[in-house]
Amino acid sequence: MTVGILTAAAILGGIALIAMAFLQRGREGVELSPAGLLRLYLYIASLAGVVVFTIGLASVVNFGIARVAGDEFIYGGQVFGPIVRPACPPGTIEKGCVEPTPEQLEQQRIQQKQQTDRRRNEDLIRGITFAVFGALFWVAHYAARRGLGTEGLALGLRRVYLLVGTIVFGLATVVLLPTGVYQALANALLATPENYYRQGADSLGGGIVTLPIWLMYLRLVVGDFRRAA
Repeated sequence: MTVGILTAAAILGGIALIAMAFLQRGREGVELSPAGLLRLYLYIASLAGVVVFTIGLASVVNFGIARVAGDEFIYGGQVFGPIVRPACPPGTIEKGCVEPTPEQLEQQRIQQKQQTDRRRNEDLIRGITFAVFGALFWVAHYAARRGLGTEGLALGLRRVYLLVGTIVFGLATVVLLPTGVYQALANALLATPENYYRQGADSLGGGIVTLPIWLMYLRLVVGDFRRAA
């Protein structure tokens, strides 16, 4: 869920950044020149780098919560009761219904445990990979932006970039954080019947990570507009 929401928000944010940059008028508008288009690309790529870094960090946070609270808390799974061979419905024996043995039911538990372990370990690998590449991508484009200077054109584009970043991570936070908290509270407070599939709180890591990033963008864009005023 975190990857889908952040990816969709980043795409919409990139489109909004381009539109807002070209709709500006006067000294702070985007020039249709190589330098102007390069600056626009650098800000779009910087936003993409932050999004990729956020996806990776959210996966690492989910991994950490799963190690502390249990894999099922984050990734969900079926709650098995005592191993009892269920009876076939009446009239189905002659149609080929075969009751699973206790060994087969135990094998189902083992397979679910293996699947959950793999999801947890995939989160760790994906988290480290995305976080490292996202950070490197952002640093490279940030350095390129600094190298081009900070004249009025760049300052106007920077203001648009901060505003779009605030919108992207604000929307992601308002979706992921309440969803993750709801899922976590449901898992912690509600009794789960036997043989019932419990949904994991996999949105929690995304909400925890996007909240401070959104607040950082919000602080920067408010401060930037205050200085401009």
